[in-house]
Amino acid sequence: MRLVVAFLLLLLASPARALSPEEAAYIAARDRAAAALEQKWDSAAHDKAIGALTPMLRRIVGPPPKGYPGPGEMVRDSLCCGAGSDKLDAIAFGDAVVTTEGLVRHWLGEKPKQPIDLGARLREGEDLYFGLTGDAAVTVYATLPIERPAGTGQAVAHLALASQAGAFSPPREIGVIVQKGGRLLLHLDKAAAAPELPACEAPLAAALDKARAVRVAGKIDDSFALENEASDAYVQCWSVRISETAAYPALVQQAQRLADALAADPEP
Repeated sequence: MRLVVAFLLLLLASPARALSPEEAAYIAARDRAAAALEQKWDSAAHDKAIGALTPMLRRIVGPPPKGYPGPGEMVRDSLCCGAGSDKLDAIAFGDAVVTTEGLVRHWLGEKPKQPIDLGARLREGEDLYFGLTGDAAVTVYATLPIERPAGTGQAVAHLALASQAGAFSPPREIGVIVQKGGRLLLHLDKAAAAPELPACEAPLAAALDKARAVRVAGKIDDSFALENEASDAYVQCWSVRISETAAYPALVQQAQRLADALAADPEP
């Protein structure tokens, strides 16, 4: 019976959304340029490709929200090559990064018979924030409660940490994602207030001491496993206790201001 239900749910699942003709043309041109640069790097050819791709992407993405500067540029280092180059196909208008649902679905690897639950990925946040940093993992410590601005389909905010060294220190970034009119508008920046949670630090320190002792004993794989467990427990502690921090009200207010700003209609 369970197999039958699962099969029916699969049949009823929404199909993956196709790229618009403009999005498909941009992706094809970007892939050709990236492939050529991967084969033979040339800074002049890179700059020429960016110059050709940027107007295409601007037309797809549209104008910036009110108050953000235009005309905007492609997200830095998003074309090619190596570590840090796998960033979102998006235009940065100052601190606001704007892309489309179609481009994000493609970037996330959606296939015709493998649709992505975009709403869930937005609520999680980490994949899209990584698409802004490229060379640093972004760990979401907690979701910040914000009101959805008028006219938006979804708006989420997160307290996070962008780091190449793992989630072993307090979160220092606020990320906001707004879905509006087929566009996704993102902001990832330093939190105005630095939260502290001593109740989470002591268990982390004890767990890392245990991991170091195991490593000294020559059990490297076990020590890595213990470090991962310590990090997971640390992030979970923050998720549960974030509202206890003195900075919490200011963090929520900052996130709401960012969401409202991203949701503002473009200048007429």
